[in-house]
Amino acid sequence: MNPLFYLLGICLLACNSVQPPKTEAENILSQDTMECSALYPFDNYYIDLNENNAVLIDGIPAIDFKKCSKYAHRFVNPISDSVLCNGRTFVVEKNKEKGIYIMHIYEGQKRLNTVQLPVENPLPEVHEYYFNLLPYKNDVIMMMEDMYTTHFVICKYNAEGKELMRKEIEHTFVTHPEPNTNYHHRYLYFYNLTATQMIFSSSIGFAEKAKTLVLSMDDFSTTEFDITASGLILDENDENLAGFVSKDNDKYLVRLLNNEKYEFEIKNGDPACDFILKDKLLFIANYHSIATGSSLYCFDLQTRKMKWTADVKQVNASHSEYSNKVTLSMFKGKIIMEGDEASGKYVQLFDSKTGKRLAVFGSFMNE
Repeated sequence: MNPLFYLLGICLLACNSVQPPKTEAENILSQDTMECSALYPFDNYYIDLNENNAVLIDGIPAIDFKKCSKYAHRFVNPISDSVLCNGRTFVVEKNKEKGIYIMHIYEGQKRLNTVQLPVENPLPEVHEYYFNLLPYKNDVIMMMEDMYTTHFVICKYNAEGKELMRKEIEHTFVTHPEPNTNYHHRYLYFYNLTATQMIFSSSIGFAEKAKTLVLSMDDFSTTEFDITASGLILDENDENLAGFVSKDNDKYLVRLLNNEKYEFEIKNGDPACDFILKDKLLFIANYHSIATGSSLYCFDLQTRKMKWTADVKQVNASHSEYSNKVTLSMFKGKIIMEGDEASGKYVQLFDSKTGKRLAVFGSFMNE
């Protein structure tokens, strides 16, 4: 063989095999998980999600699982009467006695603008306005509700305070059982957020009309469904809506937006659910928002059967005034289940393939 061709071949092989070094971000993306930290903050310490144990760390890490993972939005509530957007602070000022309902825009200590909020003018004799702000991309969304009217009013403002769009959404219908008598039937409530949508749904226990409404925060278009949501299913990126679950006694109907439908059963199931969708598996946390207790399941969408039921350690509290919220997330092959009950908080780790409980952290009434 000609030595020149031999050397050229080696050079070509070398050039094809050598890759430029990956950046830190590319290394993170190339892992089998999109998570950027194994440190899960809980109570006054951190849980090492790789080792399944508690660790004490000097100082506060720059990043942790609840801040940088794709599930980070599950641990924060971006809605408030004061929000930061594009370096500017938007603040609602409300004074019912003086009839003041305005929004101030600040940059640092300087007030740039004051916006009159869209209350009725003149103000009705009986009213009780509530306002919430939400930063979205480069704008701010304002949601207004009067306890004595029938609609939500939702507006989008730019950074200067200019109103870009407005939408009214009915939450109450009115009947007239007797002449000159109005009877208000409240049925729709704000439910939750996705990365690009606001979700409203009827109350499981009290609504006289079943409805779930999805509002696009981009163009304020809406889509309606004649169901009451027990929980939302997000896509595998945990960003946008993939479907709903509604409850009928012990049966739960899964309705995906691609028109697929599934059904599973939980004996003596509770009305609230939190979900993770991963590789055609639906991980389900089931609980009641005003009672102690929780459960965890894995439903296989391909076989249409429950794959496993986890052994969840219970707080087992007894209390007349109770609150309960369960939040699911996932790290590699582990399901993270965090419960925040009025009588105790916990984090429990489970193997996503088998449902085996790997670790428990927190406070329990029987300990």
